[in-house]
Amino acid sequence: MLRTLTHILFAVSLLAIGGWGALKVVEGRPLAPERTLPGPRPVPVESVEVLRGPVPRTVELQGTLAASRRFLVASELGGRIAAVHPSLRPGQIISRGDLLLRVASEDLELQIVAQRTAIQLADAGAEAARKDRARAEAGLALTEESLELLRSEEQRWKTLVAESGVERARYDLARKQTLAAAGSVEEARARLETAGAAVTAAGLEVQLGFEQLALLQSRLERCAVLAPFEGRFVPAVAGGTPPEVGQVLAPGVPVGALVDVGQLRLVAEVHEDDVVGLALGSGATAAPLSRPGLVLEGSITAVGAEVRPITRSVVVEAIFEGSGGLPSGSAASVTLRAAPLPDAIWLDERCIASRGGGPVAYVLVEAYPEGTSRVEERPLVLAPGAYDGGRVIRAGLKAGERVVASSIQLVGDGALVQVLGPEPAARSGALGDGQ
Repeated sequence: MLRTLTHILFAVSLLAIGGWGALKVVEGRPLAPERTLPGPRPVPVESVEVLRGPVPRTVELQGTLAASRRFLVASELGGRIAAVHPSLRPGQIISRGDLLLRVASEDLELQIVAQRTAIQLADAGAEAARKDRARAEAGLALTEESLELLRSEEQRWKTLVAESGVERARYDLARKQTLAAAGSVEEARARLETAGAAVTAAGLEVQLGFEQLALLQSRLERCAVLAPFEGRFVPAVAGGTPPEVGQVLAPGVPVGALVDVGQLRLVAEVHEDDVVGLALGSGATAAPLSRPGLVLEGSITAVGAEVRPITRSVVVEAIFEGSGGLPSGSAASVTLRAAPLPDAIWLDERCIASRGGGPVAYVLVEAYPEGTSRVEERPLVLAPGAYDGGRVIRAGLKAGERVVASSIQLVGDGALVQVLGPEPAARSGALGDGQ
């Protein structure tokens, strides 16, 4: 019993001594410094200066370049093919004015020969009629001259009968001769009218003969189909055979088409916001997707007068001179150049964010040491349309201010930013140098 009590007291003593030692250790250990939470770190960003000046306007779109002209190869008259251009094959280039094909024309050629003979005969008849009219004119002149002489003679005898009592029979004879001469004059005039009518009829016959000849020659010319421009032949049916000599053609039924290789045409829809500034003659460039490095120069040839109600777009046409061997139907990236804005603020799209459903920019408003700044969120009013990868600012920014140009998704109103590196070039891409 005594031993047990001794053991208990010994254990309690050990515990007391251990607790006292631990307290001394804790009291003698220096206290750790208070921990403080660090503040937000500045966001590294780039910045650009807001400038005012002339802003070029361009419209970027994807489109299809098609042949500006397409000529259907067909014979108006039809018939058996007598000749075919040796290069009338798919993809072959044919020069302007070359004979594409010609149908047989032997019957027309015989009719033309016969018509020319008829014209010669009619012309000979007209010449004879003109000679008859000339003789009739000469005969009429003689009879009229004789009539005048007889009238003078009649008047002389009339005076003699009244003054000297000469026999009246002589006057009566002169009177009869005058009347007979007057009748001859009337007959001569009738012959002249008949001769004139014959000349007119012969002239009409010759004229009709020439008109008929012109009609036959026109039909003969239409037997030959000529290339109105330089182009490539495309069969009427994909994979079909080209026309051959001896083949019979139906009137007006095309055997293929000739597509222009000298000009390419673009017809595209441009949004009504972007069509502002586009005008006839404005420049355009096309970069075919299948031909890297090839750039075709052209101009706008038509701008639609109506906005389509569903797409809110306007149809625009541009013509590009020289195809560079590019086939019709090629896809291309097209740039339409509009008239520049004379005085505006332009901002790269990378400097514009969307917050609360509207566009904003972050302006550096207060500078701090070590290149840090505080930014202010500035709502923007944008002009419609895109301009060379940026937007025109109607309200919200002033020239000379600096805005955040990178990491804009990490920046908010009142945020601290760290402007990186040296200041970038003062002028943005859309503002021309020296403005």
